[in-house]
Amino acid sequence: MIVLFWLCLGLVVYTYVGYPLLIGLWSRLRPNPIQQGEICPTISMIIAAYNEEEVILSKIKNTLALSYPGDRLEIIIVTDGSTDRTSEIAQTFERAGMRVLHQPERQGKTAALNRAVPYASGEILFFSDANTFYSHNVIQKMVRNFHDASVGGVSGRKVILQESDRSTTQGETAFWGYEASLKYSESQVNSIVTADGEIFAMRRALFTPIPTQIVHDDMYLTLTMIEQGYRVVYEPEASSAEYPSKTSGDEFYLKVRYASGGYQICSIFKRILVFPRTIFAFEFISHKIFRWIAPFFLVSLLISSALIPMIFYRSVFWMQILFYTMGILGWTLQRTRKSKIFYFPHYFCMGNAAALYGFFRYFIFGQSTLWRKAQR
Repeated sequence: MIVLFWLCLGLVVYTYVGYPLLIGLWSRLRPNPIQQGEICPTISMIIAAYNEEEVILSKIKNTLALSYPGDRLEIIIVTDGSTDRTSEIAQTFERAGMRVLHQPERQGKTAALNRAVPYASGEILFFSDANTFYSHNVIQKMVRNFHDASVGGVSGRKVILQESDRSTTQGETAFWGYEASLKYSESQVNSIVTADGEIFAMRRALFTPIPTQIVHDDMYLTLTMIEQGYRVVYEPEASSAEYPSKTSGDEFYLKVRYASGGYQICSIFKRILVFPRTIFAFEFISHKIFRWIAPFFLVSLLISSALIPMIFYRSVFWMQILFYTMGILGWTLQRTRKSKIFYFPHYFCMGNAAALYGFFRYFIFGQSTLWRKAQR
C-alpha cells in the first residue's frame, strides 16, 4: 500500500508539475527552432457557426477587418443545422465575396468542416469558430511559420476575455495560461500535441477528410500531420479571444468532451502512441493521457493514504479531505465573493471529475459527435 501511495503521488506531481518543468528545461537546452519567413500564401478561412446569431455579425466584421490582402483570402462560413438567424445574417455578406454553406440537418462540426474544405481554394486552410475574435495581423503571424518546410500546421494562443460575472473566468484564464506555456515549450522541442480549433491553420495538401464519428477534429488533424512527418507548432503572437463558459456546468461538459474524445483519438492513433519511441509520443502521453487518467491516481492516493496506519499518511489523507471539501465549497459558493479562496480547489476538482466522467462516457456509455453547446 505504501508503494501504491508513493507511485500515485509521483504520477500526480509529474503530470501537473514535473512534465511542465522537464519540457521547459528541454526547450531551453535542446531547442529545434522554427525557420520563420515573410510569405503571403492564399488562405481559405473556414468558420463553423451553429446557432451563433448573437455573435456571427461581429465575427464577420472582425474577419473582414483583418489586414491580410483581400485577393489572397477567401471566407467560407458553414451554418449547418442552425435554427436561428445565423445563416440569414451570414448570407447578407455573400455580395462581399463570402461563401455561406447551409443545410437543415445538424451533423456536428466535423461534418461541417469536411463539407467546407472541397470549396476551399487556398494553399492554407485556416479554421475558426464563430465566437472567437482576432487581432488584425493574426494571419501574417500564423503563416510566417509555413516558411519552414517541416511545418504542417500552426496553432495560435487562446485568450480568455475577462468577465467578472462569469464563474469560470479565473479558472479558464489560469488554465489557458498554463497550456500556453506548455505549448510554447513543446513547439520549441518538436510539436505541440494538439492544435486549438479556434485558431488553427494547416497546409491544404495535408488535409484528409475527418471520419464523421470524430469529436476532436483539431486533435485528429494534428496527429495526421505528425503521422506524415510534419511538425505542428505554436505561434504565441497570434491570439484568439473569446469569452469563458457562462457556468461551471458548461465548462464541466466541455472537459468531459475533451477527455472522452481524447480516448477516441488514442484508439485511432495507437500506432504512434503505444510505443513511446518518439519525442511526440512522450509529449502526448505526458501532457494528455496522464492528465486524462489523473483521477485514478488521485482516488488511489486518497484510498491508500487512508489505509496506511501511520501518522504521516493519515495527515496526508486529511489534507486531501480538506482540499476536496474546499473544492465542493467552491462549487456551491461560485457566484459569491467568498468563492475566490476556494477557486483553485474547485477548478481542479471539477476538471478531474470531468475527466473521470469522460472515461466512463467513452468506454461504457458511448458518445456522439453532437454535444451540449456551451453558452459563452
